[in-house]
Amino acid sequence: MTALLEARGVTKSFVGFTAVNDVSFQLQVGEITGLVGSNGAGKTTLLNSLYGKTSIDRGSIFLNGVDVTAMQASGRVRLGLGMVFQLTSVFNELSVLENLRLGALAKYKEARPSSDDEIGAMLKTVGLELQQYDFAANLSHGEQQWLEIGMVLLAKPQILLLDEPTSGMTKAEAAKTTDLCKQLLASGAVKSILVVEHNIDFIRRVSEKVLVMHRGSIISSGTIDEIQKDQLVRDSFLGTMK
Repeated sequence: MTALLEARGVTKSFVGFTAVNDVSFQLQVGEITGLVGSNGAGKTTLLNSLYGKTSIDRGSIFLNGVDVTAMQASGRVRLGLGMVFQLTSVFNELSVLENLRLGALAKYKEARPSSDDEIGAMLKTVGLELQQYDFAANLSHGEQQWLEIGMVLLAKPQILLLDEPTSGMTKAEAAKTTDLCKQLLASGAVKSILVVEHNIDFIRRVSEKVLVMHRGSIISSGTIDEIQKDQLVRDSFLGTMK
């Protein structure tokens, strides 16, 4: 079976510092994959490389078997890739409803406008029906993150990349984000999710498979229980994998 997304030997350096070093992995249909590691491990650089925000020095990236290594982010979006960044970029002066009306167009200029039915369904999906007339500036951090997810989803990605979605959230918001990720996969709204997180409890609840990065390389993969028993992971992240 062709992987939805595949990285082959992806490498990226900055001024002599190798942020991502010969990384290879696949995302398959029906998976929520967690990507964990300490600060500076290269996780966000890897996500940006997959999305096309950052060019790579060596290696290849494939979407549904298509080599997109030299393709800009807009081309990857057309092929079904979406990304939600850690810092939200919603329009604070607009309402939740108005943000969603801009929706995919705000993230991808070639997208078609979303219908009222699609916007209504998205409000329900991300749990913001009651806040639809509120200014985005008045939302909590978690609600702004859900709004951003909704805007990206209106471009109808097959694969969703999430960069530390629960950072700054309350426990209740993180729990709701867990449910949202599972719902998106179960409903077929997306086919696969790759999520970068420091919140190991969130990863345990949401991810069937976990990749561990350390100093730019994938050093382990498996379930959360398997990687916590991995001696290399324990040596690399002593005290962090709880």
